Amino acid sequence: MTNANSVHWGTTRQRDVVAGIGFFVFFNTALLALIVLGSDVLGHDGSHDAKVGFGIIAVAINLMLWIWNDSAIVDVQASSKDIAGADLETAIGQKFVKAPWAMYRVLVLVITVLVTGSIIYGVFW
Repeated sequence: MTNANSVHWGTTRQRDVVAGIGFFVFFNTALLALIVLGSDVLGHDGSHDAKVGFGIIAVAINLMLWIWNDSAIVDVQASSKDIAGADLETAIGQKFVKAPWAMYRVLVLVITVLVTGSIIYGVFW
């Protein structure tokens, strides 16, 4: 892959990280709204089957969004290794290469698990 293609791929995956965060916020806000607005179905006296279905959907959506975000972060990290020449000598290039990629991945995982757990908790308890 040429350096231009590598930079293009890295830029595309950076946009995927931003889009993934946007989808995460949107879908989890929508799930929260469904819990609040559907309290007669998902509330304390609601249908157990509806709660289980909602829980499965919440877990599936957040699992898919975590996979999307994690894979995009991995690809952006890989693109940081392709920086060469004058770009690598810039301050931003050096910071990009030294970014704490593992911490970003762990942070996304922790946030995803906590939000998913909160939604499940809000439905069942």
